[in-house]
Amino acid sequence: MAAQRLVLDMIEEDDYQLIAIHCSIPSYRLAFLLNQNIDVRFARKDKDIFFEFSEMIACFPLYQYYDEYQYHTFNLIGNKYHTRVVRKAQNNEGLFTTTNIESRHIIKYLIPELKNVDYLLKIETEGLLFPIKSLIAKMITIPQIITAYTVDYKQLKSKNNLIFE
Repeated sequence: MAAQRLVLDMIEEDDYQLIAIHCSIPSYRLAFLLNQNIDVRFARKDKDIFFEFSEMIACFPLYQYYDEYQYHTFNLIGNKYHTRVVRKAQNNEGLFTTTNIESRHIIKYLIPELKNVDYLLKIETEGLLFPIKSLIAKMITIPQIITAYTVDYKQLKSKNNLIFE
């Protein structure tokens, strides 16, 4: 029986550009400001990005815009998930029961290597180069955005978290 071999040289890696955004406003407000200032029309997707961690399920907001004329897809993704976990512990000593309430604030990250980044803008292009520097220059003019810069996604350990379709 002949052995079959699969050649994986034909499989291309996803080609996209990634912009890290430092901004302390909520995701819907950032999408609104980007819609006003850079020529995009972000809309919230019906399903957000869910990741299961050991103690919880984190939900990261996802906004998307598809430019049908230039064939670019823009995805605005939240990088941080904040939640408060409340744990009740009962202490039974004799006749009286006391309840201790313990509260912890937990932050989970979509890309743990970029803990200081609040949002990620993933731009998927169809062959042509995208003018990323001019886009970042427009984004930085928005007063609520602290800074924005490109990130080499190939260097990230958790780059598979950016595959969500």
